[in-house]
Amino acid sequence: MKGNWRKFWKRFTVRKNNKPKHKNTGTKQRGNTSMKIETASILGIPVARLTMDQVLAWVEKRITEGTSSHLVTANAEIIYRAYRDPSLADLLRQADLITADGAGVVWAAGQLKQPVPQRVTGIDLVQHLFTLAERQGWDIYFLGAKPETVQKAVLNTLSQHSSLKICGYQHGYFSKQENEQVMSNIDKVKPHILLVALGAPKQEYFIRELLTRMEIPLAIGVGGSFDVLAGTVQRAPRWIQEHGLEWLYRLFKEPRRLGRMMALPKFILAVIRQKIFANSVDKT
Repeated sequence: MKGNWRKFWKRFTVRKNNKPKHKNTGTKQRGNTSMKIETASILGIPVARLTMDQVLAWVEKRITEGTSSHLVTANAEIIYRAYRDPSLADLLRQADLITADGAGVVWAAGQLKQPVPQRVTGIDLVQHLFTLAERQGWDIYFLGAKPETVQKAVLNTLSQHSSLKICGYQHGYFSKQENEQVMSNIDKVKPHILLVALGAPKQEYFIRELLTRMEIPLAIGVGGSFDVLAGTVQRAPRWIQEHGLEWLYRLFKEPRRLGRMMALPKFILAVIRQKIFANSVDKT
């Protein structure tokens, strides 16, 4: 293990010192793309009706243009939370793209006759982005999770993507007083892609503040993805994922999630209410 870390740090130092910079226009660009995106309005949140390949095409276009972008992978829990919290709803609606992360969101879109073609989850998207970034020579920064988790996530990622450029990482256990330093460190290395694993909605608020200060071609909240990359959490078998039951598998593996899962029946009832009363905003 020590030998692996020496090899990693040697590669990391070389990449940090010789990395190409992404296009910098000198001004923050928001939403400046000609790609028309159809969305499904789920409890007032616009979820993109895109396949994984279409999301990746959108990402490639934004990074090529140097456009600062905030991508949200939204599950039923965060959409319902935004339904109850106007400030969070406003923040999500300001995002440049929201994908359907979870079977509940796909179900809701279908019920509202605005179907989305497939789930585009945070962990699936991240793994596709590694392949794309490796091919395009983009730099990636990891932010979040426990110190040992993010370190292992970085090492495991590099073991599978030997040419991937990881320009830095930082654990998520920093105080509000340290926000400035964390943001400054990110700005110094200027990644093309910033992965933020601080948990929703904290990661979304962090990204929004960050993008008011600097240009990041793609910033994406990835929740617990670093745990999966580090190998500390195992995903459900493929057949369970394909049947939309990954949430149940995670609940079985992590019973402490039961409290969070209580938002699901409330989400379902709110969607049914929206279906019956069209554009109802009743939150009772």
